[in-house]
Amino acid sequence: MRTQEEIKRQIEGLEKMKTWLPEYSGFGDPNHLIIDAQISILDGSQELSDIDEGDWEEMDDDNKVYRGAEEAEMWLDGDRDEDLFEEK
Repeated sequence: MRTQEEIKRQIEGLEKMKTWLPEYSGFGDPNHLIIDAQISILDGSQELSDIDEGDWEEMDDDNKVYRGAEEAEMWLDGDRDEDLFEEK
């Protein structure tokens, strides 16, 4: 499990990334919704089971949001070491 300081750093990085990342990518990915879902997992306001998995075969927006939230859960559990955010 991650420390509160590590979690705070991820949330701050994601919030900062949201300021410069377009709401939707050139491919139509819902960047801001994905970030919001990741933050909700990190701050404990949602669990992965609360998020609609969407359509795995169609890779719809719900599925993309779910996969982003899943990445945040993996990071929280220590199954992922890389930051969830990118710095510009």
